[in-house]
Amino acid sequence: MTNLGVFRDDFYNAVYALGACQAISGPTATGVLSASLLAGSQECYTSVGGTSQTYTTDSAANIIAQLNTAVQAAYKANVGGFASALGATPAVSGIPNLFNFSWYININTNGVTTGATLAAGAGVTLAALTGAPSATALGTGGNAIYIATVTGPTSITLTRVG
Repeated sequence: MTNLGVFRDDFYNAVYALGACQAISGPTATGVLSASLLAGSQECYTSVGGTSQTYTTDSAANIIAQLNTAVQAAYKANVGGFASALGATPAVSGIPNLFNFSWYININTNGVTTGATLAAGAGVTLAALTGAPSATALGTGGNAIYIATVTGPTSITLTRVG
């Protein structure tokens, strides 16, 4: 296929422009889980540690800004056949609407010895599926798995699924 056309799925479905996963070590003391730890790929793995720590998510506005940056960078870097068909990389004047954009966040708690919790930053809502562990108690020696969803221009919901 020499010409992928104007309507590339990886641009209109922003999640497909992002890399599959990222793994970044997070803080080992009470602090903020920055936007770069929580967004930027389809699956984000963050490792935390410490004793009786409270980790607060970055604000929804910062996480959405990180998503915008990651999607634009991935799109510009991976235009592939689209760019060669046009003879140049097309300008990106905007990105797709990120409303309902979802991705996974996996917080590894193997370094946590006791009582780590997750707190919501501005614009972030923490929830849990029925039967899933508490949205805020991270636990020890395992993984707290969330599905993050952009629910508005400055709001995100993190739903604990495991």
